[in-house]
Amino acid sequence: MRTVKISDSFLPSSVRKRVTPRTLVGIGVLWLTLCFIVPIVFLLYESLNFGEGHLLANYEQALAWTYINVLGRTFVYALVTTILTLILGYLTAYYIAFKSSRPMVLLALVLLPLWVAIIIRFFGVRLFFLQSGPVQQLFGTDFGILFSRNGVVLGLISALLPFAVLPMYNSLRAIDDDLINASRTLGAGQFQTLRSVILPLSFSGIVAATLFVFILAAGSYLAPSIMGGPANNMMANIIADTQSYSIPLASAMAVVFTGLLLILVGLFNHFANVSEVLGDL
Repeated sequence: MRTVKISDSFLPSSVRKRVTPRTLVGIGVLWLTLCFIVPIVFLLYESLNFGEGHLLANYEQALAWTYINVLGRTFVYALVTTILTLILGYLTAYYIAFKSSRPMVLLALVLLPLWVAIIIRFFGVRLFFLQSGPVQQLFGTDFGILFSRNGVVLGLISALLPFAVLPMYNSLRAIDDDLINASRTLGAGQFQTLRSVILPLSFSGIVAATLFVFILAAGSYLAPSIMGGPANNMMANIIADTQSYSIPLASAMAVVFTGLLLILVGLFNHFANVSEVLGDL
């Protein structure tokens, strides 16, 4: 893992004398405390029941079968989105890294959607499949995309694809060309080189892309709101609806959802050793 040293010569001497590493760490810890730890503590406090009934009554309600069903749907949508996005993202990153004569132009096109608000991108996908949109005008059907689970997954893929392409492209470009050439010199075909050399060496990018896409997809609120129907609501939608009439219950649901998400990430880390793998990026 490379270490980059940033010069502080552009800072005034008075600032350099006062700003120590401890000061920088302190600013970071203060920011993390105010913007992350304090809200989490407050969320935990709000999720407890200090009125009638036992202390964990809100959690008992949050773990009712109705909400468990939504949790399962949320993680299934996130998993399907992650798998499809990884496939499309890897193919895109591979083409940009090894086949394209203008990789910077294609990378700019990949990044271009990030300059547009995500809600506008979801509406753009939705308008594409509406009755007045080009798909229905050409084929007479939306192919079951609108207001369905297919629409939710398609919306998530379109929104999260750049988050998969960028880390995988970075890991692919970091592969030494001599290793690829040596593989082909020893008689390996293009597919065998991809399987034995390129895929293992780009594993760090795949791991990073998996984490980005899965976490962002699981926490999505706009995709089911715009592309799905009432039967396609995900956990973020249920929590948002619940907080309008019961903040304690919504807090308990948020804690349960976050806890399960952290467990899944922990299991993924157990098998993929995320910290070591991402150190290679």
